[in-house]
Parts: sequence; C-alpha cells; structure tokens
Amino acid sequence: MLDWFRGQISLHHTPIPSGVVLSINSDDSLEWQSIKKTQLIERRGSHESSIKIRSVGGNGSRMATDLQIDGNLAKFLQGHNIFGSEDLNKLLLLTFQKIIASYSDLIEPWDVEIAEQRIKRGDYLVKMIDVNRMFDLGNDPSVEAWLHAAEMKARSRSGRATRDKGTVYLQKNSRRWGLKFYNKLREMNAKGKGHQLPEELQDLGLGDFARGKLRAELRFQSLELKELGVTHGYHVTQSWIEKTFNDYLGRIEMNTQATLIDEQLINLPRHVQSTYQLWRQGVCLKDMLPHNTFYRHRRQLLTQGIDITCPPSSPDHQNVVPMFRVLEAIPVGTPDWAYEKGLVVV
Repeated sequence: MLDWFRGQISLHHTPIPSGVVLSINSDDSLEWQSIKKTQLIERRGSHESSIKIRSVGGNGSRMATDLQIDGNLAKFLQGHNIFGSEDLNKLLLLTFQKIIASYSDLIEPWDVEIAEQRIKRGDYLVKMIDVNRMFDLGNDPSVEAWLHAAEMKARSRSGRATRDKGTVYLQKNSRRWGLKFYNKLREMNAKGKGHQLPEELQDLGLGDFARGKLRAELRFQSLELKELGVTHGYHVTQSWIEKTFNDYLGRIEMNTQATLIDEQLINLPRHVQSTYQLWRQGVCLKDMLPHNTFYRHRRQLLTQGIDITCPPSSPDHQNVVPMFRVLEAIPVGTPDWAYEKGLVVV
C-alpha cells in the first residue's frame, strides 16, 4: 500500500492563509522567509487525521500557481493505514477533493476541474513517497524474534541496522531512501504516538488482522526518485511499485536465521515452555531432566496432547528459517471483509 506522500499540484487559486516563518539577521535585516504549511484536519467522530498544505508560486497578480500536499493520504482518507490502495492518482484525487471542500471560496470551479484532470493523468510532482508491505509471521512473538535478528545482523551498504522503540531502521538518516521494519500491532497499541485506532474503527477486526504481522516500510526521498526517473504521478505505476520494492528489499543483507514461535508453545504454561522447545528439537528429555521434573512436566504436557517420553520421530526445525525467506513470501493483501465494511479506499 501507499500512505505518506509529498508532492505538488498545479492549481491556480487565491493563496491559502497560513502565516510566514522569518529568519532575521543580528542587524535586523531579513535573511529569508518561508510560507508555513496549513494543517488540514479530517475529523471522524473522536478521531483526527491531518495533512499539511501550502500555496506556492505566483502569477504576478497575487494568485498562487501550485498547491503542495504533505501527509499520510491513507490515514487521512480511511482513518487508518493498516492496509489500503496503491493507486496514487486515486488517493491524491480523493484527498484533493476534501481539500477543495474546505477552501472552495479560494478556488474557481474551472480551476478545480483542470486540477482534477491533471491528477487523474498523474500530471503532478512527486517529491517523497512511502511504499508498505505486511508479512504474516503467525504471532507477535515471532515478529519480535524476527526484529531482534534483524537488529543484530541486517545491514545495507551504508551500515548495519539500528533499533529505536521497537522499530528496526536501515539507512535511517539517508537523504535518498530508507527502510524500516516494525510490529504493526505493537505500533497500534502504543500510547501517545497517535497510532491507536479511532473509537469508531475499533472492534471491526483491524486489531486482529494486524496481530502477527511484520510491517516493512520503504521511503523514497526526492533525490532517489529523481535518480530513478520518477518525478510525476504517472511514473508511480503498480508494476513500478512491485519491482522497485523488491529491488530495494534485495539490497539488505540478512545472512542469518530467525526462530519463529509456534502457537502451541505460546499457549503452554511458561515453566514448561523450555521443556517443550527441547523436545521439539529432538532432545531425549528423560536423560536430561531430573527424574521428578521430567515426570511433572510430562503430566502437564500430556494435558495438551504432548508426550515427551521420547523425542519426536521427526524433529521439527522448520521454525528456524533464514530471515529473508520470511520476506520472499507473498505479502499480506487487503482482506475481502475490509471492502465490505468500507475500511479501504476503492
């Protein structure tokens, strides 16, 4: 899906009031000035999501010639960015129409129509864009295990990964492109970060859908987009998104393994989890554990249908997988019920 976008649309209009940021020298002379961005807020019940807009350019008659847009289009339109569209023209068109609804007195109807036709053709500047994918690891402990392995071993040409507040970054401070991985459910449940679902979107299955999902977010800055020959919306096609995401993901070295956690282990009492893990790996526990401990754990695990008297005939090592294999799987798509409930832009 696509969410964050920064770009510019040709639009003849009366400048949107926003204020000015000034830089004054010590001798009181003006060093530079910049028009501030106006924050446009979309309210849905108890929830707010916003984008920033700014009028730029001039035709010599106190009229602006362009409109800059900067924000998370998916969140602005849907109230969430768990899944969404990869049709940038449609996302931007719907966002533009909401902007016009708030500032219709500043823009003539024929100028709106011209701008909408340009957006539909992809005739607008793209200066930054985020491409996202979600991968199903089965449960949240497996997501955290993958992130831990990535923090320790993943690296790009510019250096190794870093981790901050649960998010693993590669090329975090790059002016060209960056990639980050995180636990989507953990982000949604974080307090004070503005990621929690609005009240009206809770209990609709979004939290359950995000459980066990690894989120990969690839950001392209202006310098990288120009080098790729991507300057306008008509360059951001579905085939370009798919190919480019896979190409840049392939630039990350992940030459290590991650131990994914199976559901049966999660549901076991904590004090017998280690015993179960050893049994799954083919260890003969009768020779390893003290006599009383072995039979006490055996009785407890038998209630779950697990008999540790002898190791399994075919030890299961499938939960230990190369990190990159997780990302080679088909990313999680938008579920059908999301369209039925109107949770995604169509």
